[in-house]
Amino acid sequence: MVGTAGVDRPALAAASVAAPALRILAISSNLRQASTRLRISALLRPLRARGIEMDLVELPKGWFGRRELLRSCKRYHAVILQRKLLDPWNLQLLRRHARRLLFDVDDAVMYHPNAVGPLSRIRTSVRFAWTSRAIDHVVAGNEYLAARFRARGCAASIVPTVIEVGRYQVKRHEATVHPRLVWIGSQSTLPYLRELLPVIRSAKALCPGLRLLTIGDEALHDAELPVEHIPWSVATESQSLNRGDIGIAPTPCDRWTLGKCGFKILQYMAAGLPVIASPVGANASLVQHSVTGLLAARPQDWPGAIAALAGDVSLRAAMGAAGRRAVEQRHSIEQAADAWAELLEK
Repeated sequence: MVGTAGVDRPALAAASVAAPALRILAISSNLRQASTRLRISALLRPLRARGIEMDLVELPKGWFGRRELLRSCKRYHAVILQRKLLDPWNLQLLRRHARRLLFDVDDAVMYHPNAVGPLSRIRTSVRFAWTSRAIDHVVAGNEYLAARFRARGCAASIVPTVIEVGRYQVKRHEATVHPRLVWIGSQSTLPYLRELLPVIRSAKALCPGLRLLTIGDEALHDAELPVEHIPWSVATESQSLNRGDIGIAPTPCDRWTLGKCGFKILQYMAAGLPVIASPVGANASLVQHSVTGLLAARPQDWPGAIAALAGDVSLRAAMGAAGRRAVEQRHSIEQAADAWAELLEK
């Protein structure tokens, strides 16, 4: 047993009646998705250091489990619904039991990609309307998403998507006759790369040794140019990126892609790669033209941009180093934790 001799008694008394740590519940539809890993899971430890305990759970598929989880929300100071638009019945149940309800979003969840049918779009619109009325505050990954909710009368703050910079080994750029473009992404964004293939073939005419490296869950077939594919995994992501020399992020401009928060660009920059990107949505603010990479607004801008970086190892190294510094300074987990702590403590 430890005594209290020599302890400042007023301070001890104050500590004994101090308010308990904030308890927060974060609800995700998929704990494995990158959005949840980087915007919620990565914050658990730094928020705990700031006196905020957060429980992260996956939304049950079954009706009974979902009902029990939503009823348990009353035990927390606040609830964060991560990216999921609930149906009106579940949303009302959540709102009834949550003292304060926040919505975290890094995609244009209020819109569906063009491939879905009209019924799905109507359902999404209804859920977006109900969500906008129910939540107390939106935490958005970029200004475009925040504006969509503000137009519905919601208070919104911007917390950019962050990256675990320390996980990424910095590329050591060396002269090569076979410079590699590298693209990392999922099956859903692979069509954006397919649309760029004619441009890459044009760039290869300027730089005959050019190669393409893809990292993802699906290989690119019939590219009509040399392509190396590496299946994506968390364990090998950094090593795979280091096999490339120039990161590319082609992005068409529509209401879905404008909501993208540029995570693949952050990955390239963390790995010390220069970036060539379409200036769409967050891309335009993440890539500082001629400093951390090049912005290519039109298809005809891409071949020259690719050739410029492919043929200049010093330029690749300088832009890659600038990109690494940028993510360290502006997209760290600690910065996101500070922003969340301020929001949750209000």
